[in-house]
Amino acid sequence: MSRPSLEQVLAAPSFVVGADGRPTAVVIDLGTWQAIVAYLEDEQDGEIMHEAAEDMVSLARGEHPAGWKTWGAFEAELDALEQADELPS
Repeated sequence: MSRPSLEQVLAAPSFVVGADGRPTAVVIDLGTWQAIVAYLEDEQDGEIMHEAAEDMVSLARGEHPAGWKTWGAFEAELDALEQADELPS
């Protein structure tokens, strides 16, 4: 089942109206909330991938982008944490 578009999700909100007749809150059903969260997560994932694109090109060329660890360095760091019993649970 495909996810509804953001426009479809936001098409018919329900409003809570104050004593002055002005909207004070929006009430949404759980499915709409989940669709909004999924949309925002997808957008965030896209931003992360966009930011990492240059590093991915470097990795494809066999280079090590600044701030990235080699697999060996990562394993050594994990081993040190395990020996010190400092791994998060």
